[in-house]
Amino acid sequence: MQGGPALHGPDLALLRAGWLHPDNLITVRRGELALQPLAAGPEPVVREFLKLAGQGGSWCCLFYDEAAGGCRCYDQRPMACGLLDCADTGPLLAVAGQDLLTRFDCLEPDAPLIPFMREHEHACPCPDLAAVGRDLHNPQAVDERLAQLEAAVRSDLRFREQAAQSLRLSLGRELFAFGRPLFQLLQPLGIQARNTSAGIRLTLAHS
Repeated sequence: MQGGPALHGPDLALLRAGWLHPDNLITVRRGELALQPLAAGPEPVVREFLKLAGQGGSWCCLFYDEAAGGCRCYDQRPMACGLLDCADTGPLLAVAGQDLLTRFDCLEPDAPLIPFMREHEHACPCPDLAAVGRDLHNPQAVDERLAQLEAAVRSDLRFREQAAQSLRLSLGRELFAFGRPLFQLLQPLGIQARNTSAGIRLTLAHS
């Protein structure tokens, strides 16, 4: 995962002032695979954080205006964007992983979403994707692991559907509250999801 910046503590002011909205953000959950600064490849996230949503089905920043070749929120851009300097990445690297905002930081303590977020985190945690990746290279473990993941994917989707109906959530607010669906988190591992008459089925891309 690349794309728009992660949000840091000072960016909470942009949310409180209305320059950013939770529907503009996606929660990257603990355990999800993401490309960290200077890392050789995707690694499991140690602590959850928020980042700007993408556009057009990609991680291209939501606020990037391709026609104008610029940023549509430049004057109220997140802190990481202000530190970005291709000639000197030091200041940006210095704050990477530090003072990261989470979805809970952006809501009032009595917000109706919070109990749903906590329940989802308990009932549908992100699996150990590093262990999943290892199992996929073990022919004796693949079938059992895929069956476990299918059950988890179905549970995740069922929870999201019920929460969205109960709270009338937009897709943007759902991605803020619960992060991306589990089946999307599995795609970098070569696991594909498809709907069948028997429900969601998972297969390996090369099978």
